[in-house]
Amino acid sequence: MTPVTIAFAEQRRRLDSPELAPPPSGRKLNLGCGPVQPSGWVNIDGSRRAWLATRFGWLDHLLVRAGLLSPTEFSPMVRVHDLLKPLPFANDSVSCIYSGELWEHFELPDAVRLTHECRRVLAPGGVLRICVPDGAVFWRRYLDIYDEEMAKPASARAANRLRDHVQLYFNDIATRRIWLGSLGHTHKWQFDEVQLLQLFRDAGFAEVRRMGFHESHIPGIERVERSDFLIVEGVKPAASPLPAEAVRAREPA
Repeated sequence: MTPVTIAFAEQRRRLDSPELAPPPSGRKLNLGCGPVQPSGWVNIDGSRRAWLATRFGWLDHLLVRAGLLSPTEFSPMVRVHDLLKPLPFANDSVSCIYSGELWEHFELPDAVRLTHECRRVLAPGGVLRICVPDGAVFWRRYLDIYDEEMAKPASARAANRLRDHVQLYFNDIATRRIWLGSLGHTHKWQFDEVQLLQLFRDAGFAEVRRMGFHESHIPGIERVERSDFLIVEGVKPAASPLPAEAVRAREPA
């Protein structure tokens, strides 16, 4: 765990919050599962490799043997679905949804739509949990490096570390189609705690708050959660209408 996450977890333990209530029983979705495909979850991925490995396994195997692809991380049990499209589940039919390092791969309007889709399919009391890289941590580190350089005499300063840090950001960014590449593996937005909490609230979730690593309403969350970045969880309230802001967000421009 990072120092930031450890400090956050220690602060959490000091809070006298009530015990986290579990979601209702039922189907559990793992969106953008990648290699994390535990039993007991509906593991969903929309990548091209997932499509190839699950629909044309024989071809995937041949391409691996030819050295053109690395061995696949997708089992035949993975459910392939384009997450830019509505989720293939009925209203109020899902117990909980987990997504690790997926939301940043959508442009903001698509992330908004998917968040609303999650609320639609969750049963009342169902839980949505999202983990994304924390933009505030990334840029705070940039400022730390900048301050370290500025503390030196001008003749002793070097830009290499600042350039490397900025390059990390732009290496992951793409908002237009890449020729013969996978657009899904690039980042198209950067969230922070303020933005992500607002995203949940605008979609009509209640009990929205930042959570610690493996601290969750969802029993057995450690089976799907691998990263300790920015984690937010919200609960679908029982039979309450969407807030006006959420209704407006869903209306076409």
